[in-house]
Amino acid sequence: MQIRSSLIALLLFSILPVVSKAHGYWLDLHGTGKINDTLHIQICFGEIDDYNVRHRETGPELAYTGNFQLTIINSKGQRTPLTLQPRKDCWEAYYVPKETGTYQVIGTNSTLPVVDRSATGGINVRPMEYLCSAFQVGSTEAVTTPAQFLDIVTSQRNGLTVVKAFQNNQPAAAGTKLRVFNPGNWEKQLTLNKQGEAVFAATDKGLYIIRQDWNDNKAGTYQGVSYTTTRYRCNYCLWMW
Repeated sequence: MQIRSSLIALLLFSILPVVSKAHGYWLDLHGTGKINDTLHIQICFGEIDDYNVRHRETGPELAYTGNFQLTIINSKGQRTPLTLQPRKDCWEAYYVPKETGTYQVIGTNSTLPVVDRSATGGINVRPMEYLCSAFQVGSTEAVTTPAQFLDIVTSQRNGLTVVKAFQNNQPAAAGTKLRVFNPGNWEKQLTLNKQGEAVFAATDKGLYIIRQDWNDNKAGTYQGVSYTTTRYRCNYCLWMW
């Protein structure tokens, strides 16, 4: 059975001073879920319009997409870095799975410009972005371990989605708030328990974006622009069919 996994990690945070609407990056994966069949991985940049439709953009902001460090991790923990190539409306990489298992897809971008709000008296913020998801090749096993500084994994239990969030390879602190955007882009808030877990019911088919934010209030300067806070953001993408 053909599997089309379109994994969208939508940031909903305007990272560029010239952008006025809610823009973001996302992953779009196309594959059959079979050994030796090529997986196509696209990182796109765009926005959600007033009708909750996502649009890819091809303007100059798309260039920042090529700075993501994209990696595939197999079920043995072996990492394979992938090379992104520019396309008309995205950046694209390829991967050919050679064995069964559940693979993690992670992307990191630490080169985005500081969000400069000094002209309006706001706080300058340096964004650090993490994209993540999982895809299965002849396997139904869930990913259980983190692979980057901020990370999220999910599993299914009794018809519910179990979310585990991590920070620096440890379960995120109890009381940490997560945001879940359902396929209609309505937002729900989750609160982690002492095990770093939260549970919700994915009642609709489509994409769920699970987001974890963490702010480091240590000031600094990047690319000649001072900032007060570094905002770390992890977006996990879950498709329910």
